[in-house]
Amino acid sequence: MATSSISRHDGVTTLDLLKCVAVVLMLADHVGLYLYDDDWLRVAGRPVAVIFGFLIGYSASTRVPPSWIGLGLGLSLLDLSLSPQDTPHTLDILISLALTRILIPFFDGLHKAHPLLLVPLVGALALMTEPINAFLEYGAEVPIVALLGVAVRLDSGRLSETTARHATALAALIAIGLTSLHHFEFKGPHAVACIGLLAGTMIALGNFTRISFSVSAPLATLMRWTGRNTLMIYAVHLAILLVTSAAMQPDTTSDADNED
Repeated sequence: MATSSISRHDGVTTLDLLKCVAVVLMLADHVGLYLYDDDWLRVAGRPVAVIFGFLIGYSASTRVPPSWIGLGLGLSLLDLSLSPQDTPHTLDILISLALTRILIPFFDGLHKAHPLLLVPLVGALALMTEPINAFLEYGAEVPIVALLGVAVRLDSGRLSETTARHATALAALIAIGLTSLHHFEFKGPHAVACIGLLAGTMIALGNFTRISFSVSAPLATLMRWTGRNTLMIYAVHLAILLVTSAAMQPDTTSDADNED
């Protein structure tokens, strides 16, 4: 019987795949924001914060690595120092992820009291999106989708739990879809594509199951490494793009001096 010359590795899961997808879309989103000002790349990046938030809820961990806080504050200060003074500034998404992880026991407790209690909490967070996001990047979206992660993780097959999982996914889609259209000012095809991509993401996350699958050994190594270092990849590449974008901006100070 013939055998493949490429070794296979079964230690990769759909969780690794999900993190890799988030990294690819994240890179597209930030390239579209900092280098090319491309709305289609920005549309492609809309599932990233959704996936990050889902992973917080799907994980049962409540430990906040100090690196999240350090990198989050560092990126916030870097953005503040490099961006124009009239640009709104918020704390980096890493801070939002850290705060949401602290809230996971509360979310779990609500689910235990009754799974459907997650749905009105999504609604309450949606109503507070604007004031929360004035201080925290994706500060409302991350916990909203973390609630979906909790619903998926704690769904044991009971009718109330399965109903809550689907209802939470729908409520999260409505909340985040409307927020995205408003914040990014997508119109026409961009708006349609944004909602379609978010809807597909919510459907996939609402039915997410962690299973192993086989890929080539080199690809397995790359996927596992990416999965373990997702947030470090985020921090490093964002810092590079922030500095690069600032360096590409025209020097308005010298122009003003010449006018004087």
